[in-house]
Amino acid sequence: MLLLVMVLTGCGFVTSPGNSDGSGATTGNGDVVGTPTPLRNVPRELSTVADGKLVVYRMPGIQGNRIKATAMLFTPRKSPPAGGWPLLVWGHGTVGWAPECAPSVQLQEHGKWADGPNAALLAAVLKMGIAVVAPDYEGLGPTAAGVTTGHGYYHLSSEGKSMVFAAVAAKRYLGGRASGEWVPAGWSEGGFSALAAAYYSRLSKKAEPALDYRGTIALAPVPDVPAMNKVLWRDIANASKPGTVPTDHQISQLVFANAETIYFTKTQRYAGYGIDPERIYGQNMLKFYQQDWRTCIDDLNAKVKRDIKNYLNSSPSHRLASYPGIRGDAPNSLPENRRFFARNQGKLENSTLPGSVLWLYGTDDITSPATVTYHVVNKMLANANDINLAIFEGAGHYDVPVVGLPLIQARLRQLFPLKS
Repeated sequence: MLLLVMVLTGCGFVTSPGNSDGSGATTGNGDVVGTPTPLRNVPRELSTVADGKLVVYRMPGIQGNRIKATAMLFTPRKSPPAGGWPLLVWGHGTVGWAPECAPSVQLQEHGKWADGPNAALLAAVLKMGIAVVAPDYEGLGPTAAGVTTGHGYYHLSSEGKSMVFAAVAAKRYLGGRASGEWVPAGWSEGGFSALAAAYYSRLSKKAEPALDYRGTIALAPVPDVPAMNKVLWRDIANASKPGTVPTDHQISQLVFANAETIYFTKTQRYAGYGIDPERIYGQNMLKFYQQDWRTCIDDLNAKVKRDIKNYLNSSPSHRLASYPGIRGDAPNSLPENRRFFARNQGKLENSTLPGSVLWLYGTDDITSPATVTYHVVNKMLANANDINLAIFEGAGHYDVPVVGLPLIQARLRQLFPLKS
């Protein structure tokens, strides 16, 4: 059984950081493009409680131009209360880097729910009388709707503004059916996106004065990738000692240490960082980077795992740490890598976010080891952030949205004046 421990800490309500990037408030961002269309293949647990539409909206892109982005908008089937529904802006977990990996594309073109265990979570939120808008993020979404390649994987501005202007678009489309109160939330990559949305939340009211940011919920975010990599590569080194046979769990750790880095490198190069892939990858992963960057996460993980197993089986001298993939923890020290993480995750960690943050974490989550999570949370507390950290003993990365649902619902009841 999972043991829940609540650690309540914080320093009260604080003001938003004085961000210098004013592009997010430019007229036109958050505008709805065309008429939203009904979503196809919505999972039954959602379709029975909500109507779903695909919304196309405008937002500022990584490269400084205004782009088109897409989001799935779910509204409760029951009529809105007086004053309208409050809004949850939902950030999905890692799906890939190419436009076709977007949750809306996977859902409509392949009948696949791409966002882990979160359909049930969103259905529970909708049953509470809360509308949900789930952005695909910049660079992910149907190209037929005008989405262009260029996802901002763990890019603070890109992911934060994808969330913020999805809220603006939802309010503009729903009008009086939405109250204007909104909360960003998300899981894994989406946990980072939710925190990024808090960072840029002031832009929502500038674009749409009726919007009222209430607080943030982050599920299993990966708050410090370089620090996570250090712990991960230490574990891989321990599993590579002579005479040891790696377990499937340890092989999965090496898959995780390799596959998703492709999306980081693609984002860095798209955003103008001078990253040389040959300094990041050995020959096997360099080939994956060059040929498989469009491959979505589940298929990419499977390909990399097969390659690692083939490598291990090809010689008794081969070890996990000698696999010709990412060059261990060494790329963390490259100046452009350091600059990217300092300007994105580092900027977030050193800021003071408005409102409260409910942060949910499972102790068996290999994507964000306990020492890393606690260090980042403590650092943010020292910067006067108001964080409630919920720790789930024995819970892994995919467990948090399930075991954390009662807490999420309780927090939403605190943040929204829900009416039956």
